[in-house]
Amino acid sequence: MSPFNRFFKQSLNAHSWLGLCAGAFMYLICLSGTLAVYYEELERWEQPKASEYLSYDIDTVDQAFNKLLGSGTTEITPHMYVTFPTQSNPRVGLITESEGWFIDQDGDLSSETAHPWTNLLTSLHDTLHLPKTIGVIVVSVFGAILLALIVSGIASHRALFKDAFKLRLFGNKQLEQTDIHNRLSVWGAPFYSMIAITGAFFGLAMIVVTLYAALYQNNNIKEVTQLVFGKEPELNQPIERIELAKAMKQMPMLAPNSKPIVAIIHEAGTPQQFIEIFSQYPERLIYSENVVFKANGEFLHRKGFSDGAVGKQIVVSMYRLHFGHFGGWWTKVIYFLLGLALTVISVSGVNIWLAKRKYKDAINHCWVGFVWGTPIALVLPALSRFTIDVTHNAIFWFSLLCCCVYSTVVKDERMAKQHLLLIWLLSSAGLVLSYFAKHGSSSLSSLYITINLLLLITPGVLFAINLRRLSRLNGTLVHQTL
Repeated sequence: MSPFNRFFKQSLNAHSWLGLCAGAFMYLICLSGTLAVYYEELERWEQPKASEYLSYDIDTVDQAFNKLLGSGTTEITPHMYVTFPTQSNPRVGLITESEGWFIDQDGDLSSETAHPWTNLLTSLHDTLHLPKTIGVIVVSVFGAILLALIVSGIASHRALFKDAFKLRLFGNKQLEQTDIHNRLSVWGAPFYSMIAITGAFFGLAMIVVTLYAALYQNNNIKEVTQLVFGKEPELNQPIERIELAKAMKQMPMLAPNSKPIVAIIHEAGTPQQFIEIFSQYPERLIYSENVVFKANGEFLHRKGFSDGAVGKQIVVSMYRLHFGHFGGWWTKVIYFLLGLALTVISVSGVNIWLAKRKYKDAINHCWVGFVWGTPIALVLPALSRFTIDVTHNAIFWFSLLCCCVYSTVVKDERMAKQHLLLIWLLSSAGLVLSYFAKHGSSSLSSLYITINLLLLITPGVLFAINLRRLSRLNGTLVHQTL
């Protein structure tokens, strides 16, 4: 065997084993990440009765926040948050580490903040529902694996340009899945590489910081992170009223052409308390420029994310670059479509491996349950959210387990897939009906109607396509028998 052929064979073997080991978890991460592109819209969908507006009076917000602090009914936690309206989430929120409320334009509390289903979705993507520190690292490792898959996949494709438009559908399953996998992989490779690199960054950066601190900073991790994110002020002042409005009114001068998105009161209720305002530049990738004030509104310093060292700007750009929260609505659409493509690639990669085995066992049947059970496992916690007001990660995992067990017991991939698609469609219909029943006229906004229609149309179209495909396949089998 020539060195050239040996290289391709070794690359293909490495790609196959990496993909098989990572396939299931990559599917969960990619699917949840694709949906999480719209997490702000989904948070709004969960609470359609909250007051929405873009124009607000900062003095009114200031008064509402300080009234809440002084009410005695709210626990003052080390970090208190005031979120300001954006185009994607036009609401003002007053939030502690354990609870929160939206306020209307008059400064009155309108409803509690509660979006447990969206939290379930985003935590599935961020941590796979593992403890946060461990989960972030695990998911980041899969980002590194994705990058390795991209490199090994391209290296193993001998006819990369020749086969660029080859797509053989509705025939041999292995050829079909191979073409889908290769075409989507090649055309989206630059995007997937960026997602892999930024995804790997979040958790692996923690490991790098810990190692650097151990080697050079006497295990002082805080000192290392301050090199990028800046030092917190060391204050010892009388506990005064939080002058949020005074601080906010200085922002046009301190961070011109930016829009405040959140204010955090650090060490709230102590002599060390201070205000940090995050202000976002619509045309830039950095998450925000952060400006720090004393509790009395006196300016202290800027963090320098917008005009500091290049490395610092890169670090604070990772989040928006990973989730597509820049450039407006069209960027989100592109991220959503390419995210779906990456989800399909994750599934088709395992499908190719299964087809090559030339025999079927419990792995084949369980995989069908896993792939088509995941949407069901996402819908059911939302259904319970709007019927019995209960949403828990356990509902997701138990539902997914039941789908896998069902498919394994049935031992018929086609029938199991069709049944699971039907369950997905019926549970989505139940979700939409319960949503309208719970929220009534508040659910008639164009955004909420669009989300609910997509919840119905997606499984409906897939169910119809699969039914037609089964009919065509059964017709072919009958013809061959005759």
